[in-house]
Amino acid sequence: MLLAHSFPRATIDAADISREALKVARRNVANYKLRHRIRLIASDLFAALAGRCYDLIVSNPPYVRTAIVRRLPREHRHEPRLALAGGRDGLDAVRIILSEAAAHLKPGGLLVVEVGHNRSRVERAFPRLAFTWPDTSGGDDCVFLLYREQLSGFNHPRS
Repeated sequence: MLLAHSFPRATIDAADISREALKVARRNVANYKLRHRIRLIASDLFAALAGRCYDLIVSNPPYVRTAIVRRLPREHRHEPRLALAGGRDGLDAVRIILSEAAAHLKPGGLLVVEVGHNRSRVERAFPRLAFTWPDTSGGDDCVFLLYREQLSGFNHPRS
């Protein structure tokens, strides 16, 4: 909803693997009268987006190390495990996103990914990528930016 309001002429594909999350999103899209601009898609990352290309991809994938999900504060554990658990190092979904995003970005397209406070882990795992880390309300270690051209030729194995 925020992106639709920030970019009033944009059409948006909003993809999520969770049917429950899509159900909530459907209500929000209707409440904000954005049905004509936001298309909801059930997809595991890019799986259902074959052939679609975007100027901007924004993602908030699971990025918590699976082993510590149980130790999160109670308020965080109300989220479905699927939304939190990011594998052994918390970067399973990030690996897929980085491997597949270039195929879904238009020339000059931008990838924006939230990774919690995992900047150092991300930079160690992907040393060949020149991430930009904008300062956000959470700090300068939570969100990275990469242009399509920075991803060209990048192919990281899926774990």
